[in-house]
Amino acid sequence: MAEEDTCRVFLIGDSLFTESLAQMLAEAEKVQVVGMAVWPQYDFTAVTQTHPQVIILADAGQHQNTATTLLTQFPDIPIIQADLNRDYVQVITSRRVHARRTDLLAAIRELVAGG
Repeated sequence: MAEEDTCRVFLIGDSLFTESLAQMLAEAEKVQVVGMAVWPQYDFTAVTQTHPQVIILADAGQHQNTATTLLTQFPDIPIIQADLNRDYVQVITSRRVHARRTDLLAAIRELVAGG
């Protein structure tokens, strides 16, 4: 499998859930787990060193503030929040765009109008 075809994934969560995910992802094609961190000892340095393309927050319902911190520090890396107790995943991305005051006001008006 070519390196450019492989999605590099970093896992953060409780040890049992992250180990289970790592095992599942190890069997998947075109996915490489490049690092894991366990609550609450996770360290963002490992994320910086491994250059993942995706971060998975395992059991994210218990650690909502972590997603915000990750988005702030790594705005170009999508985050997948996974909570198997609730059978859902949520994909969160961040985009920074240049905007003027009128753009902000137009966005507010569109939200109010139900757009």
